[in-house]
Amino acid sequence: PREALGEILRFIRFLADDESIVVDRAVAKSETETGFRNQALANYMRAFGNLHHPVDLTLGVYFHQCALALSCAQLAKAGLFLANDGRLPKNGSVVSRERARRINALMLTCGHYDASGDFAYRVGLPGKSGVGGGILAIVPGQAAIAVWSPGLNSNGNSLLGTLALEKLAQRAGWSVFGA
Repeated sequence: PREALGEILRFIRFLADDESIVVDRAVAKSETETGFRNQALANYMRAFGNLHHPVDLTLGVYFHQCALALSCAQLAKAGLFLANDGRLPKNGSVVSRERARRINALMLTCGHYDASGDFAYRVGLPGKSGVGGGILAIVPGQAAIAVWSPGLNSNGNSLLGTLALEKLAQRAGWSVFGA
């Protein structure tokens, strides 16, 4: 698990072009101590042969990955390849165009837990929320935007971050569903 987390951290640092990104150990500990639903789901997946590594190791990597500490600028820069068909302006291809499209589709349909449909309707952009109140939104072909506000709704998504993205997308005409 240490090697896997190291690879994730190296990848995020590469995307953001910033070696100062770290794992917030307190957040990782909190996620580990309260992630009962994740533990249940991981065990369920393992019972059906869909998880091939031990649950505790898999979730250890997942909880630490969820605890990456990034500023809005770092997060937006790390997500830029998703707005640019899988390429970073400075470094070239990160993933194929098809993979970037798939990631964006997953973010649009699943990136905000049980509120993904509402976020898609209100904001109209692929987005992924994080446990600390951050949201990464992708404007295909144009930009990656990160917002942060710690007040979360009952689904675990930033209230003000969602509202800010909704207003910005409306004013800029960015919804993938049109005006």
